[in-house]
Amino acid sequence: MSVIGIRARFPLGIYRGHRPDRQADLLPSPLRLHAALVAAAGNGCTAVSGQGELSRNGDASRALEWLEDNPPDYIELPHWEMNADQTNGAFAFRDEGVVENAATAPTRRKTRRFVTDSTALAGPIGWGWAQVPDDIQTTLDALCADVPCLGEADSPVVLEVGTIEPTHRRAQKQGPFNSVAIRLPVAAPGRTAELDVDYVRAQPIKPPSVSADKWKASELPAPPSLSHDLKVVLGYDEITPTIEVNAPWVHIVHFPTNRDVGPDDRVAWSVTMHRALTALLGDDASPLVTGRYTTGAPRPTNRIAIQPLPESIVSASAHPHLGAGMALLLPEGGLESIATVLASLTRLYRGAHGGIRLGAPTIHDAASFWRSPDELSTRLWTAIPAVVPETRRQPSRGERSWTLGDSALLSVGFTYRDHLGAVDVPDRNAPAGERYSALIAAVERGGVQALSTHRIADSDTGKYVHKLPKGLVAQPYRLVLGPGALISDTAIVAIGQSRHLGGGLLCPFDVPHDAAAAMGYRS
Repeated sequence: MSVIGIRARFPLGIYRGHRPDRQADLLPSPLRLHAALVAAAGNGCTAVSGQGELSRNGDASRALEWLEDNPPDYIELPHWEMNADQTNGAFAFRDEGVVENAATAPTRRKTRRFVTDSTALAGPIGWGWAQVPDDIQTTLDALCADVPCLGEADSPVVLEVGTIEPTHRRAQKQGPFNSVAIRLPVAAPGRTAELDVDYVRAQPIKPPSVSADKWKASELPAPPSLSHDLKVVLGYDEITPTIEVNAPWVHIVHFPTNRDVGPDDRVAWSVTMHRALTALLGDDASPLVTGRYTTGAPRPTNRIAIQPLPESIVSASAHPHLGAGMALLLPEGGLESIATVLASLTRLYRGAHGGIRLGAPTIHDAASFWRSPDELSTRLWTAIPAVVPETRRQPSRGERSWTLGDSALLSVGFTYRDHLGAVDVPDRNAPAGERYSALIAAVERGGVQALSTHRIADSDTGKYVHKLPKGLVAQPYRLVLGPGALISDTAIVAIGQSRHLGGGLLCPFDVPHDAAAAMGYRS
């Protein structure tokens, strides 16, 4: 599929820019492209001279207004990797041309500027439209030739009008809580005029008087401020065939954090976040959050779950740029029940354990969270920090004793109850063992196998579970699971008693096909 658009080639193979909050910009947005074209129109080869200064011509103004009225229908994104390490990254000192401590110990003010907060790109980036008028194409092509860089001055670019191969298209449903692959700011109608006002404000016609322009000991650099009122953030979906997968949760809300959560603290920090969420919701808290239902009310298979995601785990996902975070796993209807308080979740605090800062949340599709395995590997799953059974050890299963493998398959059945189809469950008054055996049999028909289980000898069960039903003893265990046809390669899943509060998170464990077979897995 090819469409007409603007393609950006970065000769150095990197893009480097910063957002208004001074944080590293991940990818160049249509809003940044528009600003670069505005600058080119007023200072490049197409600009016209008048009254001792340059200004853009009428064709350029019409082309820029067309961009405001027609945000890109398509985006072309290559494979990219973000390097935004501002702790150990390389930096340079910048002489800002002013003096500090002028009265006591005058020194020239120098500030650190990181030079590693950039995005490495494996190819060009493009912005495309279903239709572009011929005259607009011609004007945009002339403006593109005058754009030297996109982002910082050390991020040179070559812009060209032509065909692009889109990887994303504008989402049909736009809104802050709709699940999309990526969100990008675009110019809204009036953005060109807004930038004109900023330029006039920064370039006054009347020069300052001598007294107003004299040096002051307190003087600091004052870069011109840019307005960002006339912009809109749009979502774009990946252009991929829609494949129906089994996903116990529908959405995942990721809150970036300022540090990783260790394996021993997963449950505790999940409980802390749950308490913060319920406190913000107050009396409006849904049973999907609290887990408390009125007598006789239907109970969903899965409630809203909370799972810490260390950076090492997120690196295996389809969204490695997200980094370490706290995740909310939302079932059907879960997003609507907490949408009003998402922006208010900014910090978690655990007394002597300190606090965790939460960044702005982003919403993703839970069914496609993990990156697919490569062709030479079989995807198995391992649970972190462990799995805790939901039931007591059963007397027997058929002619053999109950095992941890049976507990694991039962936990999968509890999580996937809505995806098992018809289950030959005995009468509700039948012994629990018979009902559990029927559920396990349904999971086995889906090809799921417990390949390895190992009980954990640890008296501190608070690392693995928050609360247990009366009479149930915590028995955490390690697990390697073969997914069969039931568990998708890409959906985020948690199983076990503590799956809603930091436990039982299934993480990809990819091994060569022969190794999987040697472990007893029959795919």
